[in-house]
Amino acid sequence: MSANQKRLVAFVFCVLVSLVLGLVSGLTAAVLGASALASVSAGGGAVVALLGIGVAALALFDFTDTRQAPVQVRGQARSFSR
Repeated sequence: MSANQKRLVAFVFCVLVSLVLGLVSGLTAAVLGASALASVSAGGGAVVALLGIGVAALALFDFTDTRQAPVQVRGQARSFSR
Protein backbone atom coordinates (compact mmCIF):
# COMPACT_ATOMS: atom_id res chain seq x y z
CA MET A 1 0.00 0.00 0.00
CA SER A 2 1.41 3.37 -0.93
CA ALA A 3 2.07 6.10 1.60
CA ASN A 4 -0.67 8.31 0.16
CA GLN A 5 -3.22 5.50 0.36
CA LYS A 6 -2.32 4.91 4.01
CA ARG A 7 -2.66 8.62 4.72
CA LEU A 8 -6.08 8.68 2.99
CA VAL A 9 -7.35 5.70 4.99
CA ALA A 10 -6.21 7.32 8.24
CA PHE A 11 -7.84 10.62 7.28
CA VAL A 12 -11.15 8.95 6.37
CA PHE A 13 -11.09 7.08 9.68
CA CYS A 14 -10.45 10.36 11.50
CA VAL A 15 -13.36 12.06 9.72
CA LEU A 16 -15.76 9.21 10.48
CA VAL A 17 -14.79 9.08 14.15
CA SER A 18 -15.16 12.85 14.54
CA LEU A 19 -18.58 12.78 12.85
CA VAL A 20 -19.83 10.00 15.12
CA LEU A 21 -18.54 11.67 18.26
CA GLY A 22 -19.99 15.02 17.13
CA LEU A 23 -23.37 13.38 16.62
CA VAL A 24 -23.17 11.81 20.07
CA SER A 25 -22.23 15.17 21.55
CA GLY A 26 -25.16 16.92 19.89
CA LEU A 27 -27.62 14.24 20.92
CA THR A 28 -26.31 14.33 24.48
CA ALA A 29 -26.83 18.09 24.61
CA ALA A 30 -30.38 17.64 23.27
CA VAL A 31 -31.21 14.96 25.85
CA LEU A 32 -29.92 17.19 28.63
CA GLY A 33 -32.42 19.86 27.61
CA ALA A 34 -30.43 22.23 25.42
CA SER A 35 -32.17 24.11 22.62
CA ALA A 36 -31.86 22.94 19.01
CA LEU A 37 -29.34 25.65 18.22
CA ALA A 38 -27.22 24.76 21.24
CA SER A 39 -27.32 21.05 20.34
CA VAL A 40 -26.22 21.70 16.76
CA SER A 41 -23.53 24.06 18.00
CA ALA A 42 -22.23 21.46 20.44
CA GLY A 43 -22.15 18.75 17.77
CA GLY A 44 -20.55 20.99 15.16
CA GLY A 45 -17.99 22.30 17.60
CA ALA A 46 -17.09 18.76 18.61
CA VAL A 47 -16.69 17.70 14.97
CA VAL A 48 -14.44 20.65 14.13
CA ALA A 49 -12.33 20.25 17.27
CA LEU A 50 -11.88 16.50 16.91
CA LEU A 51 -11.13 16.77 13.21
CA GLY A 52 -8.51 19.44 13.88
CA ILE A 53 -6.87 17.35 16.57
CA GLY A 54 -6.97 14.25 14.37
CA VAL A 55 -5.43 15.96 11.35
CA ALA A 56 -2.73 17.49 13.55
CA ALA A 57 -1.96 14.05 14.98
CA LEU A 58 -1.83 12.51 11.48
CA ALA A 59 0.61 15.18 10.38
CA LEU A 60 3.10 13.95 12.98
CA PHE A 61 3.37 10.49 11.42
CA ASP A 62 5.57 9.59 8.47
CA PHE A 63 3.73 7.11 6.28
CA THR A 64 6.00 4.78 4.33
CA ASP A 65 5.50 2.77 1.19
CA THR A 66 5.28 -0.98 1.85
CA ARG A 67 4.91 -2.14 -1.73
CA GLN A 68 7.54 -4.53 -3.01
CA ALA A 69 9.43 -3.55 -6.14
CA PRO A 70 8.89 -5.95 -9.04
CA VAL A 71 11.76 -8.39 -9.44
CA GLN A 72 13.29 -8.67 -12.90
CA VAL A 73 15.17 -11.77 -13.90
CA ARG A 74 18.59 -11.02 -15.43
CA GLY A 75 19.26 -12.29 -18.91
CA GLN A 76 15.63 -12.66 -19.80
CA ALA A 77 14.61 -10.14 -22.43
CA ARG A 78 11.04 -9.47 -23.30
CA SER A 79 10.09 -9.67 -26.93
CA PHE A 80 7.05 -7.78 -28.08
CA SER A 81 7.36 -8.75 -31.75
CA ARG A 82 4.68 -10.79 -33.42
